[in-house]
Amino acid sequence: MPTAAERRDDERVPFASRVMIVRGECAWFAQLLDLSTGGCGVFRPEGCPLAEDELVRLFFYQDDGVVAVNVPARVARADEHRVGFEYHDPQLVPPTRA
Repeated sequence: MPTAAERRDDERVPFASRVMIVRGECAWFAQLLDLSTGGCGVFRPEGCPLAEDELVRLFFYQDDGVVAVNVPARVARADEHRVGFEYHDPQLVPPTRA
């Protein structure tokens, strides 16, 4: 199994789409920046207080928003403008239902 550093080094693919970030009882829609098999980056949604190492669920929408793919992840990096996530398990690009 690849290490966390190796997963972050996977080739990033620019990808314009929305994702829902869920942490506990809170949720935010965010604009995707890029995807890889090991994680993704988003523009930080307004009012989103996520910090490194927090556990979240990411919901990637397909089929015009009818179907959502639920991907468990952790916050790998966060700054004022962007948040990067590391998936618990490798995903397709973009994540899809099996």
